[in-house]
Amino acid sequence: MSDRLQSLIELYEKNPDDSFVAYGIALEYISKGNFDEAEKYLSNIISNDPDYLPAYMQLAHVKENLNKIEEAKDSYKKGIEVAKINGELKTASEMEEFLNGLE
Repeated sequence: MSDRLQSLIELYEKNPDDSFVAYGIALEYISKGNFDEAEKYLSNIISNDPDYLPAYMQLAHVKENLNKIEEAKDSYKKGIEVAKINGELKTASEMEEFLNGLE
């Protein structure tokens, strides 16, 4: 385990509600190709902090890498919905492009 990942996990253990730290952990796992662990952290972020928009796109990418295409589509769709509600139209548009690439 890298020092960076270990440091993030230690921070997360002190405050498991910190979406930013959990997202950092997920990105570290993605960079290592450990999509199963990344999926767990990203799913947890969305459950606990449903407005944390970056988690939706990363979760969809992770699901694609795990060949869970229908789940990836669902993640994009939910992310698009959240983005529009929060006025993040550029992010919604980006996710729509990725979604269209899957359909």
